[in-house]
Amino acid sequence: MRYLSALALTLAIGLPAAAQTVLSEVSGNWAGPSNTGFYFTAQLVQNKDRLGLVIWNGNDGAPGTSGSPEFDNREIELGAFATRQDLEVLDSPNGSILQITVEFADEEAEGRSVTQIQRIDNQYTVVGYYHRSSFYNPGGEPYSYDCDVDLWNMVSVDNGTRRQLEPVGFEALNASDWTFGAAFDRGFCTRAE
Repeated sequence: MRYLSALALTLAIGLPAAAQTVLSEVSGNWAGPSNTGFYFTAQLVQNKDRLGLVIWNGNDGAPGTSGSPEFDNREIELGAFATRQDLEVLDSPNGSILQITVEFADEEAEGRSVTQIQRIDNQYTVVGYYHRSSFYNPGGEPYSYDCDVDLWNMVSVDNGTRRQLEPVGFEALNASDWTFGAAFDRGFCTRAE
């Protein structure tokens, strides 16, 4: 009995306090194909009905995920009713973009949400956001809503209407406090009626 208690304690100490289900994992280099920047490993993890993004950085190749992450936002996206939850690394002229894609469907609507993040000057910065919802509207005409936000150029195309957004401070685009409603809460997108 003492052996089982010691084994249970050893296992409990060796496991992370809040083990999460990893839904997607990618690795890349923040500088893009030149590989002259920090390497990273990112995981999209389940956190109840939310999705978390966890990132580890390293200098010599993609880092492992056993140590403390440099970035940990456990509510970056909504995971409820998700049918697809993926991470991708996209190459751009400005370096690599880490893209979170979530597709969802429930009894009222189906849609897609995409959040794009870059590491700029030691900050994980949201540089793009896209959202589309197609509402079934039983008894009426189905309708859709979409919003595409380019935060590099502070431009939003909100349900077909292009808007030049007011410039915001660098900290307002920090991914550490970005959540699934941030683009709407910060006025980049309007709420569908």
